Amino acid sequence: IRVRGAATTVDDIALISRAFQLNPIVVTASRSQQQSLEAPASVFTIDQQEIAQAQPTTAADYVLAEPGVSGWRSGVQQHNIVTRGFNNVFSGALYILTDHRWASVPSLRLNAYNLIPVTNDDLERIEVVLGPGSALYGPNVDQGVIHMITSSPLDKQETLVSVTGGARAQNNEGGTEPIWQGTFRQARLINENVGYKISASYLNGTDWIFNDPVEQATRQAAIDAGENPDSLLIGARDFTAERVTVDGRVDFRVADTGRLIVSGGTSGLLNSIELTGIGAAQAKNWFYSYAQARFRMGALFAQTYLNFSNSGDSFTLRDGMLVSDKSKLWAAQIQYGNTLANGRQVFTYGFDSQRTLPDTDGTIHGDNEDSDNIWEVGGYLQSQTAISDQWDVVLAGRLDWHDVIDQVNFSPRAAIIFKPQPGHAIRGTYNRAFSNPTSVNLFLDLQSSPRDPNPFGVFAAGVAPGTGYEFARDSDGLPMMRTFWDIGLPEGESTLLPLDATQLWAVAIGAVFAQTGDSTLLTLPQPMPDDSVRTQLRALNTTNLTFEDVDVAAVTDIPALQAIINNTFEAGYKGVFSDRLLVSIDGYYTEVENFISPLRVETPNVFLDREDLEQYLGNFLPAALADTLAKAMGGISGSSTTKGIPLGTVTPTNTSATDPADVLLTYRQFSDRIDYWGIDIGAELLLADAWSVFGSYTYLSDSLFTGLDGVGVVSMNAPQHQAALGATYSNPRIGLNVGLRGRWLDSFFLQSGVYVGQIDAYAVGDLNIAYALPFQRNAWVTLTATNFTNNKHKEVIGAPQLASMYLLRFRYTLP
Repeated sequence: IRVRGAATTVDDIALISRAFQLNPIVVTASRSQQQSLEAPASVFTIDQQEIAQAQPTTAADYVLAEPGVSGWRSGVQQHNIVTRGFNNVFSGALYILTDHRWASVPSLRLNAYNLIPVTNDDLERIEVVLGPGSALYGPNVDQGVIHMITSSPLDKQETLVSVTGGARAQNNEGGTEPIWQGTFRQARLINENVGYKISASYLNGTDWIFNDPVEQATRQAAIDAGENPDSLLIGARDFTAERVTVDGRVDFRVADTGRLIVSGGTSGLLNSIELTGIGAAQAKNWFYSYAQARFRMGALFAQTYLNFSNSGDSFTLRDGMLVSDKSKLWAAQIQYGNTLANGRQVFTYGFDSQRTLPDTDGTIHGDNEDSDNIWEVGGYLQSQTAISDQWDVVLAGRLDWHDVIDQVNFSPRAAIIFKPQPGHAIRGTYNRAFSNPTSVNLFLDLQSSPRDPNPFGVFAAGVAPGTGYEFARDSDGLPMMRTFWDIGLPEGESTLLPLDATQLWAVAIGAVFAQTGDSTLLTLPQPMPDDSVRTQLRALNTTNLTFEDVDVAAVTDIPALQAIINNTFEAGYKGVFSDRLLVSIDGYYTEVENFISPLRVETPNVFLDREDLEQYLGNFLPAALADTLAKAMGGISGSSTTKGIPLGTVTPTNTSATDPADVLLTYRQFSDRIDYWGIDIGAELLLADAWSVFGSYTYLSDSLFTGLDGVGVVSMNAPQHQAALGATYSNPRIGLNVGLRGRWLDSFFLQSGVYVGQIDAYAVGDLNIAYALPFQRNAWVTLTATNFTNNKHKEVIGAPQLASMYLLRFRYTLP
């Protein structure tokens, strides 16, 4: 109470116990309220104070230091986040919720955090659940859940306006580029039972610069062929980063304990460069929107929502092809529960249904456009029993059906929780989870690059349900090839040929003669004897357009896709000591069955062996000339990697490519099981009422798996070791919050679609300072410094080096 003369002002004072701060209420692990220590999974929470302390460009940045979380940034506003590995440049592996709604881009199943219509100012908390969760959530929850929960206008009323200005350092030279952002939030009561909220944000800046050499080579070839560079979309990168978000919500209080919430919003990438499995895409006017209605009263929860996407004027940068995505996802859920035996027995059960409706105007799904709808339904039951004050047992099971692959999956969960004393819990769990193939896995049908400057095209395709891909074989069991060179067949036709490059000798001579004009080539004998030069197989490296060694035994049929199965055994401990120290330790062992790879080249190209070719040409030409011509003809020597001239492609009989001799990028499901284990450690210490320190360490037993089914290489696309350490200072009396965070990630090998290469180890430091102006406590100034040491580093192949970024924000709130 402040007394100034006759005036009396009463301020609200929020008191939060340290124990509650370290053991908060969560809703994600069991789809119902419980304290974090009692959850049958490892749960971490980022609370409102931590969220207000920093203002990054997307909410994904808040979780990067949590145990078990790995991720990378590919630009000013682009993130890829997973838990416990298996990341990808076009990732939807992690189950992302906003207010109980699955928030990935429909059909594509892409976790585009910069497209989720939620502003940081709206967030009440973020819950991170590690490990599988299909027993309650159903399909595609085989790694973990991140749940972003926004505040209700019935609980928090304010009008907030903020303006952010800043800059990011150049990654290739000196200087900076500006970034600015504005946000608005208003939450008000219409009456004591009805409240509304409106929020909006706008971001504009310039992304870090990176030019893909494949795009540039293809662009130059198109210009040389007469294309107008001013209208050519190939390689036409626009580094402007521009985003707009609008969101609205109305809350109704029903019969004191119930709430009906109706919400909707849209978020648009007006301009952004986004990585995909077939190369980068220029997102232009890509909007993602949703509409949702949910109701909760007691143990009853029901909701329905619609997510829809519109890709606007977006296009792929390696081939300049327009991308059309107007897909939708509709979902409906209902859940109820019963509490018996004075609260010692709780049953939770429910039913979910979701309908995916792809609509790509024949671009992404091509000829599959009319047969790509997906229906998934499931039901679940969970029992949580307090055997005693110290022992809890959780048992759950769920059945789900997918109509396209016509598969029923059973997802059980079993957990034993031992609480030796208040504030401490030891947990042992088993979870079986699954992830269905995405619509892109099943129905992708896309020519991903033009022929120039190569003599072949690259065709990206899904694995059609029930069919897969088969390779024709000769009487010796060797796969057969096709050629993309003119060998006298009628236009548009291609035939299967024996795996022998010498039969294309005339093609090799003609190709080199066209390049060099050397008439010596025309004197060489034709045809070449079929036993004089060996045939070499090489797979296209789509990152740098070289060709890498392939054994003929690696050419195997590609089976139809089924669900990925994840079995995880986990033991964990979480405890609070003296209401000041929180410690969590989780160890797990995971078996993955039917793993579906990212896009990979499955059709090797055919070459003449260079050493044999030199020897053969030496029978007719001087040695120096024989060596020069052997190299010009693109012959490949031993296991070298080179940029030779391919003569053909080993392709399946049932490819749907425009030219059957095009290189095929597709998905492979491995029958070999992937086994790995890991450890996640986290700690937070409240040193005093104002100071706290935190740290985390994550270990993966493996980051790369080779020899799957004798042919496959699968990368976790995440490091084996990573760690984070930080400290915070919070003093409400003087209105000062300071946060310092450092993260270190070990090196790892990345293989995701066309992007392949080694990521070097790196460390970054982030600083956040929030200060309430002493003359106006409703006004805050916040500094968010990302990578403030300006450590220029690359976090993903195909993306730019990242440098420092500084954002200074002024925020004013009217209560």
